[in-house]
Amino acid sequence: MMPNSLRSLFVCVLILTTSVAYAADDRVQVLERAVQQRDQVIIELLERVEALERRVGVRPLETDDVKTPQQQEVAPVTEKDPTQAPGRVVVDEGAAERALERALTLEGVLLLPPGVLEIEPGLIYARQEDTAPSFVMAGGGVTASELERNVNNIAADLALRLGLPWDSQLEIGLPYRWLRIESVTNVGFVPTATLSESGNGWGDIRVGMARTLLHEDRTHPDLVGRLTWNTDSGDTQDNNLALGDGFEQLRASLSAIKRQDPIVFVGGLSYEHVFEEEQLQPGATVAANFGGFIALSPETSLNLAFYVVYQDETELSGVKIDGSDRTLASLIVGGSTLLAPGTLLNLSVGIGLTDDSDDFSLTLSAPIRLGG
Repeated sequence: MMPNSLRSLFVCVLILTTSVAYAADDRVQVLERAVQQRDQVIIELLERVEALERRVGVRPLETDDVKTPQQQEVAPVTEKDPTQAPGRVVVDEGAAERALERALTLEGVLLLPPGVLEIEPGLIYARQEDTAPSFVMAGGGVTASELERNVNNIAADLALRLGLPWDSQLEIGLPYRWLRIESVTNVGFVPTATLSESGNGWGDIRVGMARTLLHEDRTHPDLVGRLTWNTDSGDTQDNNLALGDGFEQLRASLSAIKRQDPIVFVGGLSYEHVFEEEQLQPGATVAANFGGFIALSPETSLNLAFYVVYQDETELSGVKIDGSDRTLASLIVGGSTLLAPGTLLNLSVGIGLTDDSDDFSLTLSAPIRLGG
């Protein structure tokens, strides 16, 4: 017979061992439940990300790409790809055909890939209405009147953009202009005299180069530098109407883009120098713009922007002409939609905010992308 003391010790050891085993099993079950809950949370988060990507037009992950941590294989450690750095915007082939990306290229804040050519035929209509007091001879005396001047400006523009290596792009533009000016003299709100003049001719050829200076990440935006030369090669007048200013111009600009999905913010600054011609030199021009783009779907995007331009006073023989400076400001509302693979339709409306600006403008263009 086993002594009572040994029997008691054996029973205690048995009870302790069993308790430890049950406790270990309980911990394993708790850990398994925690892992299952974590996997469920990951799957739900992936589903939410896919839903958000579908809303903003980004290609969603394939079903086979969604794996739980247990299904994922451990990949060997390799050298990091600089294009996959955190915050770096990488536009794949499918995303590059989205209306949003095409609209940003049209805005000039995204450049074309090397070897890709974009041809953009466009039509621009602008109207400006001005009134000024005047005097006319009526009934043997001088009568106060009002001179109304309506300017209708139509320009057909053909722009070419070619993507080059080293994040650069060649840009060429050729416009053709139609100008119609109608002058109406009103006496007591009654038109008494009307004069209409019109002219047309080629505009100045533009040649420019653009380059991406900085790629976007979490701390700074995408930066694009651009240098554009206005060649003064077009017609300056027709039927005594001024079609062009007759001056060579050189413009330097810097554009920025920052993404906060589904909105893309854009902004820019530019400085334009006008070269002197026959002792006459228009003032330098400083311009700024800020706006935003939003993707409604992969095929459609909308944009809203504010533009302001200040031109310094004109100099004649080195002397500034008082009152010759101008300030132009406008609000631009537009939209873009894909008509077919490679073809985008863009429509924008401009509203003038200052007396020097066009009262109303309408721009219609259809960029066609080739190659790539």
